[in-house]
Amino acid sequence: MGYPSATDAAFFDTVAGWIAGRGEVLVLIRYSHKAGSKDYEFFQSVDAFRDRLRHLSPRDCVTVFGRRQVPLRGRIDDDFIRRAEALVPEGTEFLIVGLEPVQYGNLTWYRYTAGETHAELRESLAEMRGELVAVGPYPPWLENVDDVISALIPNDDGSVSPGVY
Repeated sequence: MGYPSATDAAFFDTVAGWIAGRGEVLVLIRYSHKAGSKDYEFFQSVDAFRDRLRHLSPRDCVTVFGRRQVPLRGRIDDDFIRRAEALVPEGTEFLIVGLEPVQYGNLTWYRYTAGETHAELRESLAEMRGELVAVGPYPPWLENVDDVISALIPNDDGSVSPGVY
């Protein structure tokens, strides 16, 4: 099954409905022909989501999670690390997503990291101590289900073709 275009009305309307009804969506952006590069970003408005799509390249893949993901939010301290360990069972893949942009020169991005053990979780959180983050089990992104939807940024001629991720 091929992915729809990110400009497809059904895709965009679904995402807009999730934002309106749930207050936010988490988006996984996989960049085509960028050596596996990807980003995770939260969107609380349709306009911000639409603007982000405009800045992506053809064949980039956009996966949107309609249900709240990485639910533990806060500034990292010892108590936050304890709560993160309680939330994510040992051996379960986790995701940490920064909620404040990192800026280096004219580049801006949101930090993220993942792992599978409590030792990795503690180490990652310790390295980001003091930062505002979201933590939780790694989102299920490999399949389109009721609350996960993916689309591709169309080529200049409007056609859609998968990239290399």
